Amino acid sequence: MKKDMKRWLTLGALSAVVLAGCSNSSGGNESADGGDKDRKLIIYSNAASDGRGDFFVEKAAEAGFDIEFVEMGGSEALSRLLAEKDAPIADLVFGLNEAGFDQLRDAEILEAYTPGWLDGIAEDVVIAEDHLHSPITLTRVFPIYNADEMDEADAPQTWSDFYENEEFHGQYRIQNSLSGATDSAVFFTQIIPYRDDNGNMGISQEGWDKLQDYFDNGYSTPEGEDWVDNFTSGKIPIGYTWMSNVPVIEEEYGINIGVINPDDGVVQTVEQIGILADGDDNTLEQKFVEWFGSEEIMAEFAELHNQMPANEKARESATERMKEIMDNTTPQEIDVQWLNEHLDEWIEYVELNLL
Repeated sequence: MKKDMKRWLTLGALSAVVLAGCSNSSGGNESADGGDKDRKLIIYSNAASDGRGDFFVEKAAEAGFDIEFVEMGGSEALSRLLAEKDAPIADLVFGLNEAGFDQLRDAEILEAYTPGWLDGIAEDVVIAEDHLHSPITLTRVFPIYNADEMDEADAPQTWSDFYENEEFHGQYRIQNSLSGATDSAVFFTQIIPYRDDNGNMGISQEGWDKLQDYFDNGYSTPEGEDWVDNFTSGKIPIGYTWMSNVPVIEEEYGINIGVINPDDGVVQTVEQIGILADGDDNTLEQKFVEWFGSEEIMAEFAELHNQMPANEKARESATERMKEIMDNTTPQEIDVQWLNEHLDEWIEYVELNLL
C-alpha cells in the first residue's frame, strides 16, 4: 500500500464514529448488492452530530444501506466498545482517532479490511499497516480569538501567552471537564513539550506548573452560560475549538474568528473507520466501508459539512475556509504510543488536582 504504521506521527485533536452505506470502491452511486443487504448496520460514533450523521444516513439509503448511528463522546465510545468486547452490539465504529483505535487494537476487537480507496489517501496521512482501521477525515484543535474584538497583533500567539500575559487573564475559556476529545487535546498539547521520562507521569514539574497557571487564570463557563455565546459576544473573546467548527460559528453568528498556530503546533487527529470483529460474516460491513470512504462521497461530505478528507482528490472539494486553516496551522509532532500510555492517568490527575 503506502506508508508503514509509524509510532511517531502528527496526531492532530480527538473524535469517534459517523457513517453511512456501503458498496464497492468504484464510487457512491452503487447499491449494496451481495451479503445480507437487509441487515441494519449499527455504528458507534462521536462524529455524527451537526447533521453529519443525517447526511450519511440519507446517502447510504440511496445506495441501499440501512444504517443507524449511536452518537456518544469519544471516551464513552471507547468504554462501551471495550465493555462489549465479548458480545459486540456495534458493527462499525467511526470517528475515533489513531490513539483511540490503538486501544481497540490492543483489545483485539477489530477485523482487518483493506478498502480499495486507500490508494487515494493523501501522502501526509498515515495508513495502519495491519488495516484494522482506515483514515477518513482530518481534524485539528487550536486556540481561537474573536477577530471582531481584537486585532491579530493584540491576540495571544501561543498557549503560554494566555497565562503569562495578565491582560488575557479571565479572558480565555478553559475546560470544565476532560471528557471530550477536544477538551483533552487542549491540555495535553500544552504539557507534551515538557516530556521528562523521570518526571511525574512522564512530565516535568515545570510542565505541570504551567498547566496549573493555565487553569488558574482562565474562565470556566458556569452552568447556564454557553461558551459560544460568551465568545461571539466578546465577553470571553479567546477560546479553543476544532477545525470544522470555525466556519460553523462564523456563519451562524456572523463574526470573524482568528485561528492561532502555537509555537509547538496544533493537535491533528485523523478520524478513522473500523469493523468490529464479531465472529460473523462482515461482507456487508466491508461493502459499506468501500462506499463510505469513496472519493465521491468524501468530496460531497467535505463540501457540505466543512470537512477535510484524507482522500487527496476529495480535498479539492473542501471549502476555501477549511483549506485556509490547513495552510495556516502546523501539526504538532506527538509520540502516540507514549501519549496512550499516559493519557488516562493525566486526565485523572488534572481533573482531581488542577481543574
